[in-house]
Amino acid sequence: MLNRRILRVKAMQALYSYYTTRESLKDVIREQLEKKFYPDPAKDDFTLADEFTVRRKLASRLYLQHLQSREVQNSEEADDEIISEVNLAIAKYHTELQKEVRAIRNLMTGDVEGINRLYLKLLSLPMEFAHIEKMDKDKRDKAYIKKNTHWNWHLINNPVINDLTKFEPLTKALINEKISWAEELDQLKTWYKEILRKDEEFQTYQSNLEPGREDHTQILLHLFKKIIFKNESVNEYLSESDLHWTENRNILKSLVVKTFQDYEPDLDPPFELKEVSKNGTDDLEFFQVLFDETLKKDKELDDLIEKKVQNWDISRVALTDRIILKMAITEMTNFHSIPVKVTINEFIEVSKNYSTPKSKQFVNGILDVLANELTSDGVIRKSGRGLIDNK
Repeated sequence: MLNRRILRVKAMQALYSYYTTRESLKDVIREQLEKKFYPDPAKDDFTLADEFTVRRKLASRLYLQHLQSREVQNSEEADDEIISEVNLAIAKYHTELQKEVRAIRNLMTGDVEGINRLYLKLLSLPMEFAHIEKMDKDKRDKAYIKKNTHWNWHLINNPVINDLTKFEPLTKALINEKISWAEELDQLKTWYKEILRKDEEFQTYQSNLEPGREDHTQILLHLFKKIIFKNESVNEYLSESDLHWTENRNILKSLVVKTFQDYEPDLDPPFELKEVSKNGTDDLEFFQVLFDETLKKDKELDDLIEKKVQNWDISRVALTDRIILKMAITEMTNFHSIPVKVTINEFIEVSKNYSTPKSKQFVNGILDVLANELTSDGVIRKSGRGLIDNK
């Protein structure tokens, strides 16, 4: 279910977060370093302001120059104080950067795991709406003035929802994962009142005096296909609770809809929880290697790309394009069973959706040249299915 393109996109998002965080961190620590070389009003002579400026600029320059080498060993320009402070700043930068990498990596992995949590949560929505409908009916039954309505409260006795309520694997999963809509009950009541009760399909279903088994199933499919995954206000709300809802929506829709399409009331149990990934271990490894190896060979990949970008400084290439190119090279060189053309086509699709209008041609051109050269040099080695050339 969880296709590799989604994993590529999530790895790209994680790498984008890393590169932007890295630049921000570099500037923050540089500013902290520079503050150490401003005159102290309590003890310093302000006639020496120019000397402080020179020392501050020198410390800043040495810091930037030696970030990658990680240490200033000696400098004819700088005294021991400057070298010591610069090395402390460099050490702090790399320590903080590693903390950020771990945080981003954990968030990346957690986001994939979060898809399963949201699948379970969405799957429980019909039970929540049936509960809200029961409260609405009870309230109307107790009202002094009875109002005529064609709403027959079919969700309360919908056999599909009743079977879902008794479906033990879902109940256990919701409890184990601590998944609940309890804190969002007011939001669900709004959706029920403003969307479900005004929806033509729901009104037709509720006005039917004796809906059949197919009617009960189809209204739940309609709920997800046309409302939960399509209604603008619902999607806006879900996108606020899930930062990657846009990317996750299609896979979640597929999982939820397939669960109800495969509902078999005569079987025990009548439902089957769908797996977010058929090959969870392999997918997780693919995901993590793509992220880790791209970072590990960052400088090497930059140099490789820069040689093929004529008349352009690598820093002037859009960050997203650089990330896409680095990830594609990493995939081509690390995953021997994935054909080169599959990798190129997949990252062209990613570039079309997440980068600039001209990125498709740019990414395609660079990867074609690099793939041929790296294959000739023996850097890219394919085996099994990876030998397929699907031009």
